[in-house]
Amino acid sequence: MSLSGCVLQPQLAFNDDTAWKNYGYETALSGMIKNSEGDLRSRDKMKSLQATGYQAYSDGYELGRTEYCAQNAFILGVKNQAYHGICDRLDWTFRQDYISGRTSSAGRSF
Repeated sequence: MSLSGCVLQPQLAFNDDTAWKNYGYETALSGMIKNSEGDLRSRDKMKSLQATGYQAYSDGYELGRTEYCAQNAFILGVKNQAYHGICDRLDWTFRQDYISGRTSSAGRSF
């Protein structure tokens, strides 16, 4: 039996909008793609996610994404870290710089 492509998502247990905002921020800061409201609702153990919570998550995500995308994409690639495309709309050169870093021989020194 193969489980490729199937990733178990952790259950979430947040009880206020600030916690949802922090989760959004951390999600983006780790380079992960933004979750849909439906996905978050399905993982919400406390069934606390309301429209304001999802907006807070989105606001936090955008703050984290801005910070994540401010890093040097070439170095991210050199370090062979994963990139999931979250900067493509903010900076069209980010992916190109990342790929250049991935294919650079500079990575051998890290």
